[in-house]
Amino acid sequence: MFQTARLDMQCWHVGHLIKSRCLELRIEQCGDAKLASLLTLVGIKQFQAIDGHERQKAYPARFPVNADSIGVELVGRSLSSVRYEAVTLLQQDSLRWLVAELGLAFAIGARDVYRHPEVSYKNPGEARSAKWK
Repeated sequence: MFQTARLDMQCWHVGHLIKSRCLELRIEQCGDAKLASLLTLVGIKQFQAIDGHERQKAYPARFPVNADSIGVELVGRSLSSVRYEAVTLLQQDSLRWLVAELGLAFAIGARDVYRHPEVSYKNPGEARSAKWK
């Protein structure tokens, strides 16, 4: 395990545009009229509009962004455009330890840890086999 940036330094790990937490996690309870109107847009315009709408909210009403999150990188080979090699047992152990330590240091829980594709428009296969809970 290697630390490549200080914890008080902002890095660019989340992705350029964030998804709607409401739509991704509790779509059946998502009663945001403004958000519903943004869903009528198409393609990148929809993604940009949703991102702008979400960034007006504070965490945890929205997904974390670069300014209020810590990125953890698990290194592995890309096997295709949607698949990566499985996380090793040693990586799993290190990830669980790191999430526990960060949880103690910053008073966060496993519920505050996300895979890139959950919060932003990145490769859907990223960190698929990672388990920290």
